[in-house]
Amino acid sequence: MRQKRYYLWSIGCQMNRADALRVGEALERRGYSAVRQPEAADIIVLNTCVVRQSAEDRVLGRLSSLRSLKRGTHTPAILVMGCFVDDVGALEVRFPFVDAFLRPSDVAGLVQFVESRDAGGGSAAQPASAPEITGLVPISYGCDHRCTYCIVALRRGAQRSRSVGEIVSDVERLVERGAREITLLGQNVDAYGTDLGLTAACSPGAERLEEPAHPDLADILLAIHDIEPLWRIRFLTSHPGDLSQRIIETATSLPRVCECWELPVQSGDDDLLRRMARGYTVERFRDLVERIRRASPQCAINTDVIVGFPGESEQQFEATLRLVQELRFDAVHIAAYSVRPGTAASRWADDVCPAEKERRRALVEETQARIAAEIHAALLGQEVEILVDGRQRGRWRGRTRSNSLVFFESADGWLGRLAQVRITWTGPWSMLGEVVP
Repeated sequence: MRQKRYYLWSIGCQMNRADALRVGEALERRGYSAVRQPEAADIIVLNTCVVRQSAEDRVLGRLSSLRSLKRGTHTPAILVMGCFVDDVGALEVRFPFVDAFLRPSDVAGLVQFVESRDAGGGSAAQPASAPEITGLVPISYGCDHRCTYCIVALRRGAQRSRSVGEIVSDVERLVERGAREITLLGQNVDAYGTDLGLTAACSPGAERLEEPAHPDLADILLAIHDIEPLWRIRFLTSHPGDLSQRIIETATSLPRVCECWELPVQSGDDDLLRRMARGYTVERFRDLVERIRRASPQCAINTDVIVGFPGESEQQFEATLRLVQELRFDAVHIAAYSVRPGTAASRWADDVCPAEKERRRALVEETQARIAAEIHAALLGQEVEILVDGRQRGRWRGRTRSNSLVFFESADGWLGRLAQVRITWTGPWSMLGEVVP
């Protein structure tokens, strides 16, 4: 029997990446193997993102390129899932060649479609799974915040936290398969558990441990910390309006939790933060950064910044630039504002022209490149621990606990191992080193 094949295309956030991994696992359990070209596949899955217009444009381009595949003798099933999927009826009219539209994270719906399609057709042998070094585990789906620029809550819905037991089971399964680093995911990990309460103990998997009545992220970190042989734990993304002192103290006290925080500020101006509906002030953000660094002086703090938000003046932009210079983040993810239909901000004038948005974006990027280069330069000649997760252009590749990218050369097999590396060259985005004997 011919091997069944699937093609998976995924863009977007870490949650989408986790969904893509779950889709791949589900298909491989049902006898499918991955291929690199959609023309060779029996099932094509597009896992989509529309957080910015550029991402939506990529999805539309990919869909357009697949239309012709329905005209030949071999016609694969085309499935679209993720944040692109909103009004299913309208999408079915607009893209009649797509076989199914699935909401974000609806892996169960995808499995149901595949099993129905394959019913009576037999199944091929299950291909061997590749070893995992790092694993992604969602702890919640959706978001209860309504940031005026963000489409995520509209497409992914309200927050739905998973039980502690479910999460622990997922971590144990991934560690058994070889994962040595786990990243806990949520649109807002700091709000985890606020929708659970006493019902959490009745959730699937809860019988495996005594769950707290009102669990939070700290409880998840404590529950998975001693799973062997897990080496590293990460979590993202935090929200400055929900990050508690208990989470800070727990994360910085557990040795397996990496010293790396994803804490989006978005703007350095209080009026813009209010219009973004972020729920905190610049001073609140500064205080959080100070508390994190006081508890963990060597930690890395990464952030997100939006430039060109409706009504952003030059003075407000300069306040954001000054905040980047003052707080010296390890990484800044910079986005020029783009209108997202259905959001509150879409009703306001997009009054910062594209050229000015690009100028502001480039200024933040140049500033952050200098800061990141200085942070990395301080590591020159020092030894760092990296978890090796692959090879790139003939070198081994891995990340420090603070998530800096390091490359080194060695004839030995390092995949999935921890290496002590002495840094010999630094740049803003990566470093080079040599293995310490």
